[in-house]
Amino acid sequence: MDDIRAGEASVAKRDLQQRLIDLGNAQYVSDGFKRLLAARFTMAGARDYFLQHAHFNVNRRDVWGFVQGAAPLPVKKMVWDHETDELAGDAKRGVPDHFTLVIKQGAAFGLTADDFRDAPQLDVTFACTQAWLNIARTSPWLEAFASASCLEITNSDTLIRGGCLSRRIAEKCRDELGIPLSRQHSNAEHITADVEHGALLLKLVDLYGDSDDARAKILSGATKSWTIERVFRGFTGTLIERHAA
Repeated sequence: MDDIRAGEASVAKRDLQQRLIDLGNAQYVSDGFKRLLAARFTMAGARDYFLQHAHFNVNRRDVWGFVQGAAPLPVKKMVWDHETDELAGDAKRGVPDHFTLVIKQGAAFGLTADDFRDAPQLDVTFACTQAWLNIARTSPWLEAFASASCLEITNSDTLIRGGCLSRRIAEKCRDELGIPLSRQHSNAEHITADVEHGALLLKLVDLYGDSDDARAKILSGATKSWTIERVFRGFTGTLIERHAA
């Protein structure tokens, strides 16, 4: 009987992993993502986009902190390993922390460190970042972890058919603004780093998705977070559109 239950749980976990991958890919056919990826970059639109996206980057650090605080010890280590890249970079490869990369990349679009420091969160950015924080602060840890890590699936160059968001934005900046990938320091790093990061949620399903309740919490966190992401991506598309000729 135990072997049968273990086998059923294994099948259910594989089904959930595939469903999460499918949902991550479905983001790209949503109205929000299509609006963002159809908008044509100008330098002014790129500046507005990357300033608001920097707030998204900082919010990820806040969200993962709350997720880590509520999670069991093995999962705290998973979060620690993930956030080490983001907060400390990779000394072996000579890569600084990821927010430093954001600022360094900003120079290609005429942005300074002061611009990133002083740029206010616009209303939709504020609402979305607060929504992500609310899930991380108030949800069971499995749901909170899924809400943070599902966005890594969205940006996984191996799980997303046609390339991850960082790749697609990088290629748009190259093709529409003439900025090579070598000057897009943050985009280039995330194309690489988020391959590993994209496996986080799938690993969690493997380790903790043995019960119907656990799997339901994981799916709930992911679907809530992806709802917020669709709103945020569509909004950043409008920022680009308003400067397009």
